[in-house]
Amino acid sequence: EAARESGTHFLPKSASKGVAKTSAKCSSTTSNDLKAKKEKKRKRDEKDNENGRASAKRMSVINDEWQTTLESWRNIAYLFQDFKSKNVWMPFYYDGQCAKHLRKLGFKKVVHKKQDFFDKLGDVDFMDSVDLIWDNPPYTGAQLKERILRALVDCGKKFVMLLPSSILHSKLLQDVADLEHIQCIIPRRVFVCKTGKDAVPFKYLIWLCYKMD
Repeated sequence: EAARESGTHFLPKSASKGVAKTSAKCSSTTSNDLKAKKEKKRKRDEKDNENGRASAKRMSVINDEWQTTLESWRNIAYLFQDFKSKNVWMPFYYDGQCAKHLRKLGFKKVVHKKQDFFDKLGDVDFMDSVDLIWDNPPYTGAQLKERILRALVDCGKKFVMLLPSSILHSKLLQDVADLEHIQCIIPRRVFVCKTGKDAVPFKYLIWLCYKMD
């Protein structure tokens, strides 16, 4: 009677057992749900990793690749005069013309071959010989973009990459790079083209420079 007046409710022992069983069952169900979610996430992560490796392996699709024209290289070449007699690696091969452009501008030691970028990073002797990595990289998606940028930073070499200006505001750049080593060149516009086609101007691109100070 006192319990009813105070608002406290007690269950008979038989009912309490039922509640205990129900609670245990709910707990078991919740545990199973969590395991199922973890397994689903694991499989999704594995699939993402496989897709990322596949993207990296093929490097790019044709629509992501553009030739940066001679005019665009000429507009900034004077800033890199010190590298005219040094080894410049252009790892992202489209039609091979960009190396010809740099050579016309006086850069004598340009390496530009159709090779896997990530594999070449593992070539210790080759990387020791590189003084500057300079190119316009292709991207098939966010995963490959992030992997390329991380690899460039991790290799420890000076690099200059043509990228969308939005990279400067991205969390990716802040997470991957030491901001004290970042500089950028902001061109009025950059001319690019497909092989055999007329050049078109692209805006909102920057030359991201790293460790060039």
